Parts: sequence; C-alpha cells; structure tokens
Amino acid sequence: MHTELKDDKIAHGNLKSSNILLTKDMDSCISEYGLMVVDDGSHNSNAFSVDVYAFGVVLLELLTGKPVQSSGLDLAKWVTSVVKEEWTGEVFDKALVVEGASEERMVGLLKIALKCINGSPDLRPGMDQVATMIVSLKEEDERSLASSDP
Repeated sequence: MHTELKDDKIAHGNLKSSNILLTKDMDSCISEYGLMVVDDGSHNSNAFSVDVYAFGVVLLELLTGKPVQSSGLDLAKWVTSVVKEEWTGEVFDKALVVEGASEERMVGLLKIALKCINGSPDLRPGMDQVATMIVSLKEEDERSLASSDP
C-alpha cells in the first residue's frame, strides 16, 4: 500500500496490532488505512516512516507477547535496552519458544523490528524494504529446513 499510495501521499497514520485483521485463511487485512493525508512533500516521507515505526512495534508485540501501553514507546525502549545488554533471549515470548518457533527466525525478525523503530526516521527502511527483508528471512528459513530434511 505504501508503494501504491505514496504518490497520493496517503500513509496509514494509525497502524497498530488491532488494525491488522486476519481472514479465515490467515491472510492479513489492514483497517483504518488513510487516516493521515499528507499535504506537502516535506512531510511525506515522515508520515510513511511513522508507519514503519508502528509496524516495528507490531513485530515487537508479536515477538515479546507484551502489549503496547503508550504508543509503543515503552515497548520499543524496553526491547532496545534488553538487546543493548545482550540479553536478546529475554526479549522473546516464552510461549513462542515452547511452541518450537525458530530462534533464528525470531532473531531475524527482531533485527528487522529494531531497524523499523530506529530513533532517526531517516534511517528507517521503507515498508517495501521491510517486506523484502521479511520475505528473504522466510525463504532462508525454508531453504534451511529443506536442506536439513533427510
């Protein structure tokens, strides 16, 4: 959506986990898209980078199992501080580990989330880059599983 609506200067403006809906086939749909219309080009990339930040927070919610309290800043700060102390394993939701989630994939998603929540909006990747990183991570994981099968 960012790619298709960028010329129209329409960012989501309110991306959060409760705005991501799943169909019965587990396909995702985003609600409330377009609440933030950007009037001039100088704010255009900023509005889109806010969406990237918010997507990073959604990834952190999924990885940590922790809810967002105040616009995601609390969760982002907590994760960043834990990672800086090199306690990355403490970030992940224990339920994910118990269910057998790939630690390598979780670390990869955490790295993507950290790029998304970069304090400098200009250093955040575009949503197209985020999607490419996630697809690449998934493909690597699938190749790894395929090569380990007897």
